[in-house]
Amino acid sequence: MSSRYLLLKQFLRKPSQVGAIAPSGAALCRELVTWLELDKAAAAAELGPGTGVVTQEILRQLNPAAKFFAVELDEAISKEFAAVLPQVKLFNANACELDKICAAENIAELNAVVSGLPWAAFPETLQRSILEAVIRSLAPGGKFSTFAYLQGLVLPAGYRFRKLLEEYFTTVTLSHVVWNNLPPAIVYCCIK
Repeated sequence: MSSRYLLLKQFLRKPSQVGAIAPSGAALCRELVTWLELDKAAAAAELGPGTGVVTQEILRQLNPAAKFFAVELDEAISKEFAAVLPQVKLFNANACELDKICAAENIAELNAVVSGLPWAAFPETLQRSILEAVIRSLAPGGKFSTFAYLQGLVLPAGYRFRKLLEEYFTTVTLSHVVWNNLPPAIVYCCIK
């Protein structure tokens, strides 16, 4: 089954867990990753990597000596990811466990976290639980990158998420609209 159809199938089965109907486009992948300065990172993680299109951009920019892993909750998507990117350490786990995974991997701090999670589909308690795990895992000055589809920005959960980012991070900036993505999106660039 192709990555595109797998995401659509899983979205239809679990819309509150899988937020995309298709993999992110190349322009969105670059927008998510480029500003993170991964070439200088000692450790980085990706939450909700889906089928690995953002992961491939991370790997292109990542310091070859850096520790890197991904966390994907959906079992079917995890299997697809592992088949496409067997060289990436993958945890089939909840993103709320990020700090516990770091501890198990002997990673004291992450320099960067990239997220493909469907924040606008999550209740506030889950949004907070994941963001708290991210904050506990990031080094001071560490960077967090995630995105939102334009239509999700006007939903109550999407609006609430923006306010939560401002609560948890010292700096939150928005990218320009990535029109060349299905659907169009913006990237949140956050610094602890």
